Amino acid sequence: MIMDNGMKTIRHLISALLAAALLCCALTALAADADTAADLTKKCRFTTSVNQKKLSYMHNGKHNNHWDGETDGEVTVTCPRQQKAQGIMLTFFRDVVPVRIVDADGGVLAEYSDPYATEWIPFSRPSAEFTIRRANPDDPLRISDIHVMGAGDLPDWVQRWETLEGDADMLLVATHPDDEILWFGGMIPTYAGQRQYKVIVLYMVGGSNGMRTAELLDGLWVMGVRLYPDIGSLPDVSGTSMESAYMNWGGEDTAPARITEAIRRYRPRVVVTQDIHGEYGHYHHVVTAQATIDAVSKYAVDPEYDPASAEKWGVWQPQKLYLHLWREDQTKFDWRQPLSAFGGRTGMQVAAQAYKKHVSQQSSRYRLHDKGRLDNSLFGLCFSTVGPDERHDDLFEHVTDTAGHET
Repeated sequence: MIMDNGMKTIRHLISALLAAALLCCALTALAADADTAADLTKKCRFTTSVNQKKLSYMHNGKHNNHWDGETDGEVTVTCPRQQKAQGIMLTFFRDVVPVRIVDADGGVLAEYSDPYATEWIPFSRPSAEFTIRRANPDDPLRISDIHVMGAGDLPDWVQRWETLEGDADMLLVATHPDDEILWFGGMIPTYAGQRQYKVIVLYMVGGSNGMRTAELLDGLWVMGVRLYPDIGSLPDVSGTSMESAYMNWGGEDTAPARITEAIRRYRPRVVVTQDIHGEYGHYHHVVTAQATIDAVSKYAVDPEYDPASAEKWGVWQPQKLYLHLWREDQTKFDWRQPLSAFGGRTGMQVAAQAYKKHVSQQSSRYRLHDKGRLDNSLFGLCFSTVGPDERHDDLFEHVTDTAGHET
C-alpha cells in the first residue's frame, strides 16, 4: 500500500513536471511570436482616387496583376484599430520609381529611390495611416504587391536586398528567370545560403516582365541570395535557328558584351553558366553559354574589347568557368546534403521550394532533376587559370582570394 502511494506520488510529480515544461515551451513560443512583426495587410483599408477596383491587386498575393496609378494616383493605407505600421515591403510592377511615403499630417515617413523591384521600406516612426506617392510627377506608379508590417522583428521572408561591396565570389549567368533553379539545382542554396558566398545572378532576359521579375526575386530570396541580381531586358524570343536567336538579341555581340561588362563590374572568382547545347536545345541558352565562354576566356581581360566598360570598371580575369553538363573535367555535385542554414533541408529541397515561387512557369514540362539527361548537379570545368579539379567536390577548389590564398 505504501509502495502504491509512493508510485502515485512519483507519477503526479512527473505529470506536473511535464505540464510545466509544456507550459514553458508554449510561453516561449508565444513570446517569440509576440516579438515577430505581424503582416497587417489583410486587415488594412486601401483607398485611392484612381483604379479603385484594382486596389485588391496590391494585396492578393499574386504578381500577375497590379494597381496602376495612371497620371496622378496615390494610395492611402489605414491600419487596423490600435495598430501601427513600422514599414512596408513594396513590389513594383515593371518600372521601379522613387516614391515618398507620408503620414496623415503630411510628414515624411520614408523616401525610396533604390533600384530594387521588391524591397523593405522602413518608416522613420510608426504610423497608423500613410500615403504612397510618386516622388517625380511624370513617373509611372504601378504596384504589384504591398505587405504592411506591424511592430516587432521582421520575419525572414521580408526581402531586404543588398548591393555588392568588393568583389563577387560567383557570377551565375542564366538566360531566363527559373533557369537558375532548373539547371543549377542546389548550387545557389549551397553557396549563397549555406556558405554565405557573394553570389550575383545575371539574367539575360526578364527585366521587361514585371511578373517574372517579382517571381525571380521571391525565388532567389528563398535560396539565400541577398545580393540584388543583374536583370537584363533582352526579348524573350528565341527564334528557330542560331541566326534568328542572334538577330532577336540585336546581333552576335550583344550577349558577350553584356556578360563581359558584368564580369568587369562584379569581378567574380568563379563563373557558372548553362549547357553549350542549350539543355533541351534552346537557342538562347546556347548563345548565353557561348558568350560566357568568350567573355571569360578572352574578352573580359582585353582592354580593346568594349573599351567603355574597360575604362569604367577595369579588366578582370575569373579563375574558373563551369558549364552545366560540360563533359570535360566533370563533377557530379551532391545537392542532397542537409544544410544547417535552411534547418537541415537539402539544396534540392530548397530549390524546389524556390521554383514554386515561379508561379507563371508551373504549367511547363520542366522540373528539377539531379539525375538523367538534364542532371542539374553535373558541371564541367571549361576554363581555369588554377589548373584542373582534383577532389571534384567544390567549385572553388584551388581558387584563391585577392591575397593569393586558396579558399
